[in-house]
Amino acid sequence: MSMSRRFPGARPTRGTRDDMLTGVRVSAYCTLTALLLTGPPAVAQTPSAPPAAATFNVFIGSMPVGFERVELVQDSGGWTIRSRGDLAHPINLQNRRFEIRYDEQWRPRSLTIQGIRNDAPFSLQTTFDETGATSAVEQAGQQATLSEPTPADAVVLPEYFFAAYEALAARLAGAEIGAQFSVFVPPQGATLAKLDGISTSRIETASAVINARVHNLLFEQAGAPVAVAVWTDAGQRLVRVTIPQAGLDVAREDVVSVSARVRQVSHAGDEDTRIESEGFSLAVTITTPVDHPRPVGGWPAVLLVPSSSSTDRDGTVSGVPILGQIANALADAGYLTLRYDRRGSGQSGGRSESATIETHADDARALVRYLDRRDDVDQDRITLLGHDDGGWVAIIAARRERRADNLVLVGTPAGTGTELILEQQRAALDQLAVPEAERAENIRLQRQIHDAVLDGGTWNGVPEAMRSQADTPWFRSFLEFDAADALRRTRQPLLILRGSLDQQAGPHHAEQLEVVARTRRREATVEVLTLDGLDHLLVETESSDQPAYGDLSRSSVSQLFTNRLINWLARTR
Repeated sequence: MSMSRRFPGARPTRGTRDDMLTGVRVSAYCTLTALLLTGPPAVAQTPSAPPAAATFNVFIGSMPVGFERVELVQDSGGWTIRSRGDLAHPINLQNRRFEIRYDEQWRPRSLTIQGIRNDAPFSLQTTFDETGATSAVEQAGQQATLSEPTPADAVVLPEYFFAAYEALAARLAGAEIGAQFSVFVPPQGATLAKLDGISTSRIETASAVINARVHNLLFEQAGAPVAVAVWTDAGQRLVRVTIPQAGLDVAREDVVSVSARVRQVSHAGDEDTRIESEGFSLAVTITTPVDHPRPVGGWPAVLLVPSSSSTDRDGTVSGVPILGQIANALADAGYLTLRYDRRGSGQSGGRSESATIETHADDARALVRYLDRRDDVDQDRITLLGHDDGGWVAIIAARRERRADNLVLVGTPAGTGTELILEQQRAALDQLAVPEAERAENIRLQRQIHDAVLDGGTWNGVPEAMRSQADTPWFRSFLEFDAADALRRTRQPLLILRGSLDQQAGPHHAEQLEVVARTRRREATVEVLTLDGLDHLLVETESSDQPAYGDLSRSSVSQLFTNRLINWLARTR
């Protein structure tokens, strides 16, 4: 399954299960049903977790879709997890009551759910014993009783009720890499999950520092395992759940506030600060070389521009902190770098809903001017580097900002935003082998949305949730953007980099950018590099098929990429 930017518009609807992410993004059509049929427990220990209450925010494709208030309590009989919540489109779920009871050894005993899904009331009552699970289900007036053999120590993970992951968080305490867990998804049945990796992540909030433990799990599923990351704090309470293939992020309120920051990577030369841009401030990290003597003329500097798919200033996509790792490699090679949270996201100010590609470029220009004012920066060697559609922002900034000396585009698409979205939609439909009639309807609806946004066409028949996501200044600016028109008006030496196995921005994108770049002024040089074996996230992969971006263990930007980048920067003065 390819990982792509998340755009509003038409999506394939493969029955009642596969429409659960309808309206989220163009090319990632994995279903939460399938993905959540994979969530983990542990076997060796029966750890405790401190009773407490918390609110979790739920995001799909970086867009908030709702919340769930969770309570974990302990009594003489064991543990009880309760929650209530509300999730909007594309999940459309009102959680009126969720309650699951475990015994002292975290073995499930009973589950009660009452809610409304897609305007239809439903309820589920499940009891557990040594032989399995028995579920009484009622939906839209229809009743059924189902019995499933279930391991006695299974963790119960009903779809879209994320409070259930509190039990998983507790069961993961002390689990070692390679451990396997039984998971029951009522009323469908059981599956297995394997603990594939453990790492740590430092989260800085307004009142505390959370040293989170990140458990990367692979869940059995037909075709290929699905990656799920479960974050826990020192008390084994749930902090976060991410399913990259679905663009799903469920995070505790304290770690998603504007004052919180997850440190994906760190460097001895890191300095966090704020820089003014059009009446608000951008939160940035400046990384200065620490093992190199400062050049007489100052450090060459690189501004790292994030894509719209990344979640933070580290350029994190599918668990890979792309820009953070590039920043560290450049600092170790003697370059000062600056990376930042986009306007209206992370710790930066401003409003994301009113931002456009042009205003994001204005922010990049403000950061270039900041670098130019620094006494420790070589004013003649300031480079703009953009990944994915961050390259489009970098192109606009380079066109308008004379202080930008070089331009690097990494995995950057060519053409217009309209063309790109339709291209990615067709690729996703091909991948899913969608029937021709359904394929044509999805493409027709996508074109209708584009016409409505750009030319005042009709919104009739477009779901309101899709319209609210599409009818924005940012989406309009994205559709209108023409990479060729913007690039031909730049003057900087240009490096175009892509991985040979990049399925998101295929080779024709780099070829089109090169053709345009070579029509610029004679002194505006261009170099194109295709790096063997790298995918869109700049990590090494073995197949030219759709990359498994959900595999969070592949978390390193290839040294081949950083070496080629550093070599070009050293030659370009």
